[in-house]
Amino acid sequence: TAERSSGFYTTLSSAAIPFCFQLTSLHSTAYLSSFGFFGPHKMRSMVSSTSAKGIAAIVGVGPKLGRSIARKFAHEGYTVAILARDLGRLSRFADEIAREEKAQVFAIRIDCSDPRSVREAFEGVLSLGFVEVLVYNAYQSVSWHPTNFTDIKIDSFEKSLAVSSIGAFLCVQKVLPGMVERGKGTILFTGCSASLNGIAGFSELCCGKFALRALSQCLAREFQPLGVHVAHVIIDGVIGSPRGASASQRGLVGEQQQSGGVGGEVGAVMMMDPDALAQTYWHLHVQDRTAWTQEIDLRPSITTFY
Repeated sequence: TAERSSGFYTTLSSAAIPFCFQLTSLHSTAYLSSFGFFGPHKMRSMVSSTSAKGIAAIVGVGPKLGRSIARKFAHEGYTVAILARDLGRLSRFADEIAREEKAQVFAIRIDCSDPRSVREAFEGVLSLGFVEVLVYNAYQSVSWHPTNFTDIKIDSFEKSLAVSSIGAFLCVQKVLPGMVERGKGTILFTGCSASLNGIAGFSELCCGKFALRALSQCLAREFQPLGVHVAHVIIDGVIGSPRGASASQRGLVGEQQQSGGVGGEVGAVMMMDPDALAQTYWHLHVQDRTAWTQEIDLRPSITTFY
């Protein structure tokens, strides 16, 4: 079948389809896409032909914050790689963003607790080109009711640590050499109120988030002099749906319901708009290097401070 490229769309069998790819098998040089199978060299040429910017890789994309961050960077002209465990849902997000923003969006499955999965996922990401932006937004779901420390299972504790901190460590190691080589890049981590304070009944969450914050500070001190901006974003509130979300979107459960009132009631809390939060991630990326932010906390105007 004849294939031709037209702007941000590829025409295949006379049908215009946005650049939305699913990278599912990384044991060979071919990748499953919406059109068929393409090798990494062809994928790189597709990206470079339409965007002079690097790749924005968003790890931990669900229906709220992750999707809003991906949409924002796509809107600003970046080719975006979105990564999460649920490839089916991720592919729908990629198609939606590609159509709305006329952008190239690649959906790649990743399990941040599995080193092999991270390695294979980033083989796919790096095949697209230079990763200029890494947003680590992955989060291991925990119960929002306190758990007695003696009842916590070691597997659950290790999983939370792996996703919150070890996964971040592995992802950064994959993209950092390219950033240092070029003397530019942005690495943004999503934290929460549990990044700052230990909370009774939430050892799993707090230990992982404490470690992520420490990693952020260590990386900033080591690599910001080399041109890589590293920042930690503390989300001190409950993230709702975007203001313009449809009824079906409002019914989805978000990947980042981090609340200053962990374990408490959420009913009267002012929900945070993920699109507004995504604006902050973008502003961090475009900050002048004479005035870089290393850590910022965000909360709604009506909140309880912790």
